[in-house]
Amino acid sequence: MFDTEQLQTFLKKIEHVKIPIVAGIWPLVSFRNAEFLHNEVPGVNVTPEILDRMRIASDKSKEEAREEGIAIARESLLEVRDVIQGVQVSAPFGNVKYALQVFDVLKTPATALVP
Repeated sequence: MFDTEQLQTFLKKIEHVKIPIVAGIWPLVSFRNAEFLHNEVPGVNVTPEILDRMRIASDKSKEEAREEGIAIARESLLEVRDVIQGVQVSAPFGNVKYALQVFDVLKTPATALVP
C-alpha cells in the first residue's frame, strides 16, 4: 500500500463487511523500485507525491533513497494504523532490517512526531 487514500476508499466500500484488514507496506529502496511497482504490479498505485520524493532522494544517493522509502512506509503505517487490524511489512529484496525499521515509529511517543 502506497496510497492511503486508496485504502480509505476501499474500506468505505466494504464497511458493511466485518472482516479484519491487514495492510501491506513495502519500504521503497529507490525511485526505480517505486516506478517498477507502480507500472508493473497490477493494483499497486504509487502516488505522484511519493514518486517525486523517491526521485529526489534517489538523485542524492542510494542511502538517501532507502531512508526516504523507510520514512514513507512509517508515515503510511501511522496514517492507517487506526483503521486496520494488522500490517504486513515486506522486506525489500530480503533485507529484513528495512522492514524492522518501519516498526520503530510505533515506539516513538505521538507528541515527538509533531514538527
